[in-house]
Amino acid sequence: MQVIKQGYKLLFSIIRVGLGISWFQEGWFKIQAHFDISGLVPSVIGNTDSPEWYKVFMENVVAPNTALFNILIPWGELLVGLGLIVGILTLPALIAGIFMGINYWLADMIYIYPLQLAVGFLLILCIKPARYFSLTNLYLVLRARQTNK
Repeated sequence: MQVIKQGYKLLFSIIRVGLGISWFQEGWFKIQAHFDISGLVPSVIGNTDSPEWYKVFMENVVAPNTALFNILIPWGELLVGLGLIVGILTLPALIAGIFMGINYWLADMIYIYPLQLAVGFLLILCIKPARYFSLTNLYLVLRARQTNK
């Protein structure tokens, strides 16, 4: 039974790291490509698949602040990926990744994002085993050992 529990923890930790790698790669690609959202804004506004309220958001919030979003989006992806890979702030990283995935879906950017979104939800449901093999858990174990001495 212990082997099954360890396998379960290992499986979800591997899934977490895999999701982290995909977010990290997306962010790194955007940073190297000098990501610029200004070309995407008119596309989303003219898109028939995006909800009207999202188009209003893109036109009134994103369009006037493209310089800010040009930094937030790639670095957000990169940091979410890094957090998931090493297992630091796993839950906030998952929530941020899901938030970004929902935004990409609303913008009708169907690529790898629906898969990342589904895996993110799965990992939130299985958060405890997903962060078992992580730097945060290692820190907690070492801290508990120090306290017990």
